[in-house]
Amino acid sequence: MKKYISYILLIPALLLGIACTEKENGQQQPVAKMTGTYYVGADDVADVLELSVGRAKTILVRAYAEEDKVSDLTITISFKADPDAAEAYNKAHGTSYVMSPGSAYEFATAEAMMPKYGKASTSAKLKLTASGLEDGITYILPLTIDKVTGTDKWELAESPQAYVLFKKAYVAPNAGSGTKEDPFNLYTAADLKAMKEQLTAGKVTYFRLQNDIDMTGVENWEPLNWESPYTLGIDFDGNGHTISNFYCEYASYPSFFGVLNGKCYDLTLTNAKVIVPGDARAGILAGYCGLEDTSKGIRGDCERVHIQGELDHTSATSSYGAGGFFGNMAFGSLHACSADVVINSKLNNVGGLFGYCGKEVEVVDCWTSGVITGNQRVGGIGGGTKGLDDPTIPITISNCYSVATVHGTFGIGGIGGYFCKATATPNDVDPGNIFENCIAWNDEIRANSPWNAEGTVGNPASGDVSHYSCGAIVGWTAVRNTLRNCFRNPAMKYNEAIFFDYTDAFSLYDQADVSPSSPLVVIPVAGANHNYPYHGKAAASGKTLSQVAKGLGWSASVWDFSGEKPVLKGKPTGNEEPEEPDPNGQLPDFDENEF
Repeated sequence: MKKYISYILLIPALLLGIACTEKENGQQQPVAKMTGTYYVGADDVADVLELSVGRAKTILVRAYAEEDKVSDLTITISFKADPDAAEAYNKAHGTSYVMSPGSAYEFATAEAMMPKYGKASTSAKLKLTASGLEDGITYILPLTIDKVTGTDKWELAESPQAYVLFKKAYVAPNAGSGTKEDPFNLYTAADLKAMKEQLTAGKVTYFRLQNDIDMTGVENWEPLNWESPYTLGIDFDGNGHTISNFYCEYASYPSFFGVLNGKCYDLTLTNAKVIVPGDARAGILAGYCGLEDTSKGIRGDCERVHIQGELDHTSATSSYGAGGFFGNMAFGSLHACSADVVINSKLNNVGGLFGYCGKEVEVVDCWTSGVITGNQRVGGIGGGTKGLDDPTIPITISNCYSVATVHGTFGIGGIGGYFCKATATPNDVDPGNIFENCIAWNDEIRANSPWNAEGTVGNPASGDVSHYSCGAIVGWTAVRNTLRNCFRNPAMKYNEAIFFDYTDAFSLYDQADVSPSSPLVVIPVAGANHNYPYHGKAAASGKTLSQVAKGLGWSASVWDFSGEKPVLKGKPTGNEEPEEPDPNGQLPDFDENEF
């Protein structure tokens, strides 16, 4: 009986306990009577923050309530980034800011407390860094409310976001490290002028262009590396940008670099002008590319560099070597480069890319246009070689074309001028020069005056034409050079020795491919004892330059063949194989021994 009484007494107690819990819970979770409307703000934010590499910037982020739209409860507000708002901001403000990468920001604390009837919350902390940011780009980070806890009665304002704008801090060249991992960044003409102070003998210093730079007004440019022993190494990354209105009139190796000891790539020079005030090798990019004494290790290499400009070499009287890129390309390479230039010289060895070259030189996938004028040894790509006859260290020019007009007197060609040892006749040497898959699409190659202006040699009155040798591809070549798969413009205006009555005798004709084992054969011309032209073969009538190039198997990863002339593309991926020759293009059609 006592047992049942105990249970009966227990039941009311349990019911009382349950009722008390519900009441207590009701007190802990009150229902809001007022709906809060919130937006985000960021404290002490400049128009555009500059973030230094290796340092963090902390931003205080708060929530704000619109007037008379507060909560009657204390609540917690969380924040987040809002990538979708970046595009809307740009559209509304006519800007093109880039959404911040995730690597550049994080919330140290993402929550803030909004007090009862409060209009401003406590602060959350946002940390910004330069991690993942590119130079010269302004980034945007929209911030909004992620969630609210403590009430269901809340809403976002019509424009709830706060916007933080920032960029990687500008670093002047004299404040950088100049290493491969952290190159000096160049933004202004003043930065370019400050480069020379950062160069160190025997060391490579790295630079990267971060803006297009107009050098108008910079009149006293001193080439970066013009003093012997030329050991100031440089790695110049143009980063796809353009330097315009470069001007140089310096006494020693007038040019941008002086002597290029290193690399230059992904750069465009427009409206450049170099004046040679005296006797010096000169080019718009450098007077010398490397040095001929290869044991010193001073070498120059260029890739995807494009030059448009003018070089005046007419004041020089005893020196020689003038080109759109280099006066002397002594030791180095040019890959996927171009020159649209006007070169004027009264002397020898003048070319669209280089005046003359030494050894271990490679020019691949390049083109030139403009007007190239010199005395002897003038070429659309290169003027001539210094004549080093070592076939184990060849000079190679391949997959190149020129549409430049070429004017000179002796040894002039659409691609190369004079490529033979200077102290020997073309039959006596095996210099190892290679011209392959090249196209001379020049409108005009013209021998326009006696090679000796005083008339003491090559006098028209005496009928002496022994020094006049010009070719569609190469003007004067050693007969055992390697000359293969080269074509010329079938409509080329080729007027050699027009001041004589020998125009017909010096006419163009097709020639078979040439190798050391199958020497060049030329048609003899009476009275012309030194006539060793290489004309290649005439392209088929009606073919475009692009069709001829594609037919030779030029790489589609390097060249765009969609127009009449091939156009160089951007940086090759390195994974593509050269295309198979196009059956609709221009194919070689001669056996080596046909002649």
